[in-house]
Amino acid sequence: MRGLVRELRRRKVFRMAGFYIVGAWLVMQAADVFFPAWGLPDAALNILLIAAVVGFPLALVFGWFYDVTTHGIVRTPALDEPESGETIPLQRTDYLVLAALAGIAVFIVFRAGTEIVETPRVEVDDLPEEAIDEAPPLKKLPNSIAVLPFANVSDDPANEYFCDGISEEILHKLGEFRDLHVIGRTSSFAFKGSDYRIPKIASLLGVQYLLQGSVRKFEDELRITAQLVDENGVQTWSSAFDRRYEDVFAIQTEIADVVAMTILPKIVPVHDRTYEPDLKAYQHYLLGREYLHQRKVPDARKELAKAVEIDPNFADAQAEYGISMLMWAPDETQRAAGEQAIQRALELAPGLPRARAAEGMQLMYWSQDYAAAEEVLRRVLADDPNMVDAMNWLFTALLNQGKEDEGIQLLDRALRIDPMHPAIAGNLAWTYFQMGRLARTEEILVRLSELPEPNGLIYSDLIQFYHQTGRLVEMVEHARRMAFDPVFGQRFRAFRYSELASAYALLNDWESVERVAEQGLKPAPDGDSRLEYDFWIRLHYQPESWRGRFQEAVENYRSVMATEGWPPEEMEQEYGVLLALAGDHAAAKQVMAPLEDRPADLGDGSEISARQALAWSYSVTGRNDKAVGLLQELDRLMSDVASNGTMHRSEQLFAYARNAALLGQADLALDRLQRAVDAGWRDYYVDQHDPRWGALKGDARYQALMAEVKADVDRQRAEVARLEADEDVPALLDKVREKQQATAD
Repeated sequence: MRGLVRELRRRKVFRMAGFYIVGAWLVMQAADVFFPAWGLPDAALNILLIAAVVGFPLALVFGWFYDVTTHGIVRTPALDEPESGETIPLQRTDYLVLAALAGIAVFIVFRAGTEIVETPRVEVDDLPEEAIDEAPPLKKLPNSIAVLPFANVSDDPANEYFCDGISEEILHKLGEFRDLHVIGRTSSFAFKGSDYRIPKIASLLGVQYLLQGSVRKFEDELRITAQLVDENGVQTWSSAFDRRYEDVFAIQTEIADVVAMTILPKIVPVHDRTYEPDLKAYQHYLLGREYLHQRKVPDARKELAKAVEIDPNFADAQAEYGISMLMWAPDETQRAAGEQAIQRALELAPGLPRARAAEGMQLMYWSQDYAAAEEVLRRVLADDPNMVDAMNWLFTALLNQGKEDEGIQLLDRALRIDPMHPAIAGNLAWTYFQMGRLARTEEILVRLSELPEPNGLIYSDLIQFYHQTGRLVEMVEHARRMAFDPVFGQRFRAFRYSELASAYALLNDWESVERVAEQGLKPAPDGDSRLEYDFWIRLHYQPESWRGRFQEAVENYRSVMATEGWPPEEMEQEYGVLLALAGDHAAAKQVMAPLEDRPADLGDGSEISARQALAWSYSVTGRNDKAVGLLQELDRLMSDVASNGTMHRSEQLFAYARNAALLGQADLALDRLQRAVDAGWRDYYVDQHDPRWGALKGDARYQALMAEVKADVDRQRAEVARLEADEDVPALLDKVREKQQATAD
């Protein structure tokens, strides 16, 4: 051993090893800085590290035989060769050895470079981050995995949907292994193109492993790379598959099997023989399914129709085509086509879970046979426990049969499988809110807001949650996030401005309301000159009404409706309430009279307000009997909700209190108002002018409650002012507009 160490020193192998380690460390440090800036995730660093480790033996071999001097590369003399002090010239065999070492090194560098280039890239958003609290990390289930969308590294951007389809098919095949916990497609694909690192994604999804990769498609050639990494970003398996396009189905199965056996070494892959469709039909199927995920239903129908036309025996395509035809209020012809496609899918593959789930959806939504739908969907989930769409449909069927507790348990399980699914999360969050479980509601909504591109409705849900609970600082923060989101803002320009304006109005900050309005009145960046904000903000978020200028609000409403060519009565509730508040009770009764002919919808706050305004107008005009009848019926319905323990929103409680005030029950009204204030009612500055509270304005208890609310709102306004002291909100909105313009160009 001592002799070996002396020989290693003589040949300067230790020096070569030291140089190599230091050089590799410097390269890794540089990569750690530049890779994230270039949009490369942690897996790219792992590839570089593996290349460095593989190259280390080459450096040792080179150091044993050769040395680098001022004269170039020279051969180190063997132990039995005499030391002459002169350099030993390289022989032909030396050149062959050096060429072999260089070839291996070039191959390692080329392979590592190719893998790094094909590692999924992300984009970094340069908009300001809001200081929003994060939801607690999800508990990681054993043997849990998420399949991230594979990156498209082909020259043709149109292959994007094909790459997504490959990822989704692998996800489905992994779902066949019952011992694996596979995260749903919606949640996994929510991180597509993001700069989130593996540990953050694993924390948000609650998984131990993530599968990512890339797809290069050129004519009939495919190259698919896949990497399995653990929750810390450490690669546990990777491989590349170079195959013909017609082998795509075998590749998907092979990747799923290897990944499953890597996570669970004792698992034995068992696959039923599956139908391999026509490849052109398969491409249309993948694109149609992607459109369906994006809710581009007309486009989905066209692509899926092509798929089943090319290959009528493709059961999966028939099922998806049937679902697409039953979505979005279809006419009779579309419904018939959808039902026919579902039946065809079941004939081709009687056990196909997706087709049977579609049958359950049809029974629920169109036949309204909730019991039959429940039976079908339960059988589907027995065969495919991870199908969250079936869970969501079954939840609706259970709710319509009064089985709320079972429905909530089902949605909880669905959310664990697909924790970032906006529809499931939204349904569950508001169900918990109705139950008074505020912490759970906030946790679900905040988690979804941490996505790289949150669904716009999540912004709205969070804004409403903080509004209802009286947390106006957080309400403004999330309204700003929505306003500063260029993707959401481009699709819903009016909505993002109106939410931010209403948040400032609640704080009595009319200067900020006007600043936001000024931004909204600018032409849209895509050249659309229609003042969309001007239309919606003045209909639904009226500064004139908020400030008690009800006659101005009526005139403004008529003007805006006239610009659209609509009669003002088109929106009977909003217009009728404004007329009543402005004192035109005869017109208010005429506009809102249709409300008496239909059952009350207690889930619609604007309808409750309209019914109370109608009753008030009857009372003012001498029809007290009519007014009392309307108010007593409304009170009975709201009392039923309150007694069931599902009245926790401050808006509902405030309307409940106002109903008692209109009935002349002062003590009851103030008791209910106290509950509303305790629940978070903070609409003091926009409701203080409401004349329906006139009878209680002089009551000392009422005045004390209003003073309490006003003091808290003023405190929160000061906090918002402190947070925004160094910001120029209009300039930030202009920045968003510039990004939208660049996208439009």
